[in-house]
Amino acid sequence: MPPNNVVEGPKVATWHCPSCREPVPRLLPNGQRNRVRLRDSDMLLPVAEIGAAAARVPGPRASEVCFACAQAYRELLGTLIRPPGEDGDARGGPGLNDTGIVGALLPIAGRGTRVLIFHVIAGALKSTETEELRHLNADRLTYPGTRGAIAPLLWSLYEQHLLQLHASAQPNPPDPRP
Repeated sequence: MPPNNVVEGPKVATWHCPSCREPVPRLLPNGQRNRVRLRDSDMLLPVAEIGAAAARVPGPRASEVCFACAQAYRELLGTLIRPPGEDGDARGGPGLNDTGIVGALLPIAGRGTRVLIFHVIAGALKSTETEELRHLNADRLTYPGTRGAIAPLLWSLYEQHLLQLHASAQPNPPDPRP
């Protein structure tokens, strides 16, 4: 029994998101379910090398994640990333062809999300790192204006992803005011 001055609120039903592995509410504040069904396009850039690398990651894939993780997937997929030893301010010194890209985010049931990072090596896109989302250093995320020369293959992949994001965005309705 709580002390007299403590008011208990209603019990909130939770489930464990397979991505963040946190207990999260079953419902969002707006009453909608806090589960988002993932499609391949939410988890993988549409490139054969990325699909092949993702298929080699062991473990059963979760089909639903919490709303917050789904939003993180949308923001992280296709993001440029610095090499592991290059921490610090994203506006720091320029790099060369060492910039990578987040090519896949895979929710592995019971083990969290695996982030697959790709670099261009000898002119080919290669999976170079697999990082757990919880341990991904946000200081490694970067953007084109801060980097030096980015490998043309990687730049092309980055641009294609941006075009797809813009195409899938809902256009704003026209302003009815004159």
